[in-house]
Amino acid sequence: MKKLVSLAFLGLFVFSVPALAGIEKGNGEIGVDYGSTSYDNDAAEFDSSDSLSLRGGYFFTNLFQLEGQFISSDTTVSDLGSNVKASTDIMMVNGVFNFMPGKEIKPYVLVGLGQASTDVKDDFNSVDDSGTAYQIGAGSRFFFGKSKRTAFRFDVSMINQDTFEEATTNTTVAGGFTFRLGK
Repeated sequence: MKKLVSLAFLGLFVFSVPALAGIEKGNGEIGVDYGSTSYDNDAAEFDSSDSLSLRGGYFFTNLFQLEGQFISSDTTVSDLGSNVKASTDIMMVNGVFNFMPGKEIKPYVLVGLGQASTDVKDDFNSVDDSGTAYQIGAGSRFFFGKSKRTAFRFDVSMINQDTFEEATTNTTVAGGFTFRLGK
């Protein structure tokens, strides 16, 4: 189901006509990422899961962007005939610091603060909790096309979340598309 939703969003973005490109003060950005999350060793039997991320941001200067990000990931583990499913939704506000080495390649680092909500269900019980989440990450945008409106975006991030009275750090490697909005 998550793959179908991500493909639908990807199709929506690919076939839409984005506005002019470029990282400049006053421009915006929207994007979608699909990734793989590796869970902290303390996260019970869960090893990894697929994740989907939606982003939207505004460039206050050529180098600084503030973006909102929603991340959703699900995983299931079968243990002794019982299925355990964990779902995590994370809402983040990220400060993105862009570097400008070339016209087509735009690397960045980001730091973020937000909230993580985790729900764990098995065949008999369901528990959920929410708590503070922190994120650090790095990546790059690779613009393509004649007008450089669209970019592949790849990044690696570590999210520390405090749920179920325990701090865990999960690592996500993601790739997706981003589109420029603005002048």
